[in-house]
Amino acid sequence: MNKLIFRFLILVLALLPSCKKDSNYPELIPGFWAQESITVDGTPVEMTACEQSTRLLIEQNGVYRLYSSCDILQRSGTWIITNETMLDLSMDRWNGSNKYEPYPVRFTILVLSDTELEIRIKTFIGDRKKMVMFTPVTQDNLTGLTAQELLDLDRTNKTLRTYIYRFIKHE
Repeated sequence: MNKLIFRFLILVLALLPSCKKDSNYPELIPGFWAQESITVDGTPVEMTACEQSTRLLIEQNGVYRLYSSCDILQRSGTWIITNETMLDLSMDRWNGSNKYEPYPVRFTILVLSDTELEIRIKTFIGDRKKMVMFTPVTQDNLTGLTAQELLDLDRTNKTLRTYIYRFIKHE
């Protein structure tokens, strides 16, 4: 009986290290990434010319730069991988007084390989409009809206959406 328990313990101990998921994400993520596709709530979105031109340069030093042909500003921020499954980016957020300010945004890493990066974020439409997530979104213009139109816009902005962004690495 003791031999059986001893063999079982050896087997369990031998398998424990293999159960831990080792990730080399910090080594894989630096590079020049081109946006390949976007899905919203599981539905592929036809990308605009702006979205097709979106490029993300992720540097090894924890800094990234965001480029788009439709955005005259080069946006930059910091990145870090947490919990081996989350990509935290400081992104620009519209502060309401005609300028952007840094805002931390957490994406779930779905796929990260030598050639592919796929990340997901679940956020409200209103929050999506306040930050730059790979392409600028038109801000709400409240001028001249009726009370009912403002209420409808508020309901729309409180709608929760899941966005998945897929990037391909370029050399």
